[in-house]
Amino acid sequence: MNSKALPSLVAFLGIVTATAAPITPTYDTFGTLSGATFGGTGIPNHAVAITTIGDVTLGLTAHARYSNPAVSNDGAGTFYAVNGGDIYSSPPQPGYARWNFGWYVKNAGMSSYIVDLRYDFDPATATDEGLLGKASALLGQDSLVQDSWNLGMGFLALSSSFVTPPTYSPFNPSVNGEYSFALILRDLSGKELGRSAINVRVVPDGGGTVALLGLGLGMVGWFSRRFAR
Repeated sequence: MNSKALPSLVAFLGIVTATAAPITPTYDTFGTLSGATFGGTGIPNHAVAITTIGDVTLGLTAHARYSNPAVSNDGAGTFYAVNGGDIYSSPPQPGYARWNFGWYVKNAGMSSYIVDLRYDFDPATATDEGLLGKASALLGQDSLVQDSWNLGMGFLALSSSFVTPPTYSPFNPSVNGEYSFALILRDLSGKELGRSAINVRVVPDGGGTVALLGLGLGMVGWFSRRFAR
C-alpha cells in the first residue's frame, strides 16, 4: 500500500446504498490516462477505464504484479490475468494475486466529494455489488489520489476506519473466476454522480493463453465496431 494514499483515506463514512446488481464495465473512454502512475513506477497506463464527471477524473486498470505474467484486456473493460500466488516477489508473497488493480482519482475543482472503491473477493461471476468490499474516503478540493493494490493485502479483509470487507472471504489467489471493481463518485449526501468499473477474469496459467485471449476478444470488438459503422 502506498503510504501517500493513506491521508486521503481518512474515514469510513457509513454511506449505505441499496444495490441489487452486479458490476459491469463502465467508463467514458478506455485507453491511455496520461499522467497516471498508480502510485508506482513502470505501471502501464494505456488500458484504463476512464470516467470524467465535471472536474473529477476516475480511472481503473489491472496490471501484472512485478515480474508476473502480463495482464491482457479485451479493449472494453474486461481484463485477463493468470491464477496463483505471487512467488516471484522478494520476499515471495503467495497470499497475493499475480496481478494488481490500479485506481486513480483526480479532483481539479473546488468542491468536495465522497469516493468509494468497491472490490471483490468472490470468484463467482455477477457478484452483487452490495456484497463487495468498500473503501470510502472524503475527496477534497484540488486533489489527486492514486495507488495500486492487491486483493491479498490484509487491510482489505479487515474492518477499519475506512474499509468494510467483502461478505465473501477470504481471498484465494489460486481460484479461477471473475473479480469486479468500481470507483464511484458521490456528492456529500451520498448520491452517486458517476463511476468507472472493470472486471478481471482469472484463468489458469497457460503459457500465453491470457495474452491470446485478450487479443482475440479485442479483435472481435474491433470487427464489431467496424462493421457496426
